[in-house]
Amino acid sequence: MVSTTFRHKTQDFKLKSYVNKIVKSLSFYTDLIHFVQVTFQADSCRKGNAKFGCHISLHLLGRQNIDIKVICNYKKDAFDQAFNQLSNALKHSIKHQKNIIHVM
Repeated sequence: MVSTTFRHKTQDFKLKSYVNKIVKSLSFYTDLIHFVQVTFQADSCRKGNAKFGCHISLHLLGRQNIDIKVICNYKKDAFDQAFNQLSNALKHSIKHQKNIIHVM
């Protein structure tokens, strides 16, 4: 399940569709994904100085959640960077878990 939230007048329907499509690809790594929350917000609303934050929270069944926060000049860039960090953390988490199982 994917939930996308836009705060501070950052609503973007194209971006929401893109986010939902990309986040669903995480199921390739594991079937333990319970819930993914993606939140966008304006970090600074001063004219000419707007930055956008993206917070992705991945909830895994029986494991610690993974939270990633990134701030960029553009919402899509913030999401892309956060998603890359999240997928790397998830890959590492899954790989580490497999190594623990083999050691036992």
